[in-house]
Amino acid sequence: MLHPLDNPIWTALNSGGATHAFGRGDALFIDRKMGFFAGLLRYDVDQLDHLYAEMDLGMRVILFTPGFLELDAKWKMRNDNALLQMVFEKPTNPLNLDSAIRSLGAADVPEMLALTHLAKPGPFLENTIDFGGYFGYFVDGRLVSMAGTRLAAGPYTEVSAVCTHPEFVGRGLSQLVLPHVLNYIQQRHQIPYLQLYPDNLPAYRLYQKIGFVERANLRVYSLEK
Repeated sequence: MLHPLDNPIWTALNSGGATHAFGRGDALFIDRKMGFFAGLLRYDVDQLDHLYAEMDLGMRVILFTPGFLELDAKWKMRNDNALLQMVFEKPTNPLNLDSAIRSLGAADVPEMLALTHLAKPGPFLENTIDFGGYFGYFVDGRLVSMAGTRLAAGPYTEVSAVCTHPEFVGRGLSQLVLPHVLNYIQQRHQIPYLQLYPDNLPAYRLYQKIGFVERANLRVYSLEK
């Protein structure tokens, strides 16, 4: 039996993210205002052809796959990278929650979009905040660091959009924000997980320091019809 995180997008779109999913058969998509994710039951040629048939011309999807894909010329590849998956399975001990961190809501979305445009943690759209669990650190009323949740795959919830304004990198702000996200997830009796590029050593060291451990090696593809 596969682990829920072996195919995290598919698992999420059939569990915690089902209310935001659409599609038919073995190809599911997240609400296009929230993200570009798509999940397949299997990542073989037939399933990829089915995914392609379900997409509109110019539509973009992001896939997290267990290995390399066999893609033919009809696809436009925007990204193909190794992905390291990590989990935070520590007991629910009290986390150090800095009082300077506050939750983020709809009124903060313009600043969140501006920050993610600069820091580039991955796609962040106007309705991405609907995944929930976003927290931020402000300096003089300006959002300079944030993190939140994304795909809820079975008993696991993804930590995402971890980013800091370039002017404030190196001050340990993500280390202040992340415990709030972990606490948010654990309070819902979920287990935090995340994915990152293996060569992102600063992020890897931060997550390892907090208590995340390696779980699996995946790949991430960004494809366009």
